[in-house]
Amino acid sequence: MNSIWKKVMAALLASVLLAGLTACSGGKKPEDRTAADGSGDAGGTADALLTPSGKKLVVGVQSSIISVPTVYAEEKGYFDELGLDVEIVIFPNGSPQNEGLAAEQLDIASNGLASVFSMASGLCAWVAETDTIGESTWLIARPDNPVFDYIGEIADHPEMYGNANVLRGQKILGPTSTIQQHMAAAYMDQFGLEAGTDYEFLNMDNAAAAQAFLAGEGDMIGVSDFSFLDQMEKAGMKKVASYQDATGGEFLNGILARYDVLAERRDDVLLFLQGMYRASEELQKNPDIRKEFSMQYYNDNGKSTSEDAIEQEIASRSYVTSEYMASDNYVLGYGMVGTGDFFASIGTIEEEQAENVRAAIDGSLIEDALGIRVHTAS
Repeated sequence: MNSIWKKVMAALLASVLLAGLTACSGGKKPEDRTAADGSGDAGGTADALLTPSGKKLVVGVQSSIISVPTVYAEEKGYFDELGLDVEIVIFPNGSPQNEGLAAEQLDIASNGLASVFSMASGLCAWVAETDTIGESTWLIARPDNPVFDYIGEIADHPEMYGNANVLRGQKILGPTSTIQQHMAAAYMDQFGLEAGTDYEFLNMDNAAAAQAFLAGEGDMIGVSDFSFLDQMEKAGMKKVASYQDATGGEFLNGILARYDVLAERRDDVLLFLQGMYRASEELQKNPDIRKEFSMQYYNDNGKSTSEDAIEQEIASRSYVTSEYMASDNYVLGYGMVGTGDFFASIGTIEEEQAENVRAAIDGSLIEDALGIRVHTAS
């Protein structure tokens, strides 16, 4: 296993003092749930039955679409209306959020692919999803990179660039434990290349990686939102492969909750989801409000964003809503389970930890908070 990943997993595993996943899930049996209208139909919990604990709920967020509904809900007072005392803590990416969860400094987190490590360690459940990645996530290279001399070598992706010989020895910039690293690993794996042996993934947060790449460092960079994609394209950089091409699948970001928090303060998490999804519905239905709020939030929190980038994000990336989840095609945790299986296949996590990821997908929180049924990955 790559030494970086070993350190991440060791830190998480060392902090987990839970007796077991099922003992700490805090879930109710389907027959014990009450519908949101109080009718007794399984699938929801009446608002009157949800009692906030009165304790502060500390929520980790990022300067990203992943967290906009959470921050919007806090600023609009939706959590206050539900009796929740929510504290928002902003992080540069998902990896330090994992550390905050492991140290019990965060109760829940609005996170992306990095969540797989908190789930693999048995620390957290995956309780909700927030947004789709759309066409925002790419491996990018300078136009003179020899990777562009080869196309169509992978049968399932005839328009994807790449060749094992020219990729060997290249350096990719981006934050570890994130969707960018998963994309890079999956892409290189298609050409039979391994991290640390055949190529390097250099850990930098998004802003630092973008600055370094534009200054000439590294051979490729992983970007995961339109702000950085817009920055790269305006500088003349070219797309090598999308996340979908690299991994062969889709991915949705979402919400992690520590198992002990679910066991002790489940109603707080249910109320949080009600407030967050109220915000998601409003933002999805009102693109002008979404544009104005997102631009201010990003630019105020370290991510310089253009109006064009926000418009691309709105056109390509959707917020998850009750209507979205009601579709027969929606499966909570599908992308996360696939990520866990992939990481296990290349030795980043152990096989039993991939099973922890599967066990961590918990649709009961959405059912109890919103009164809707969801399909879950298994």
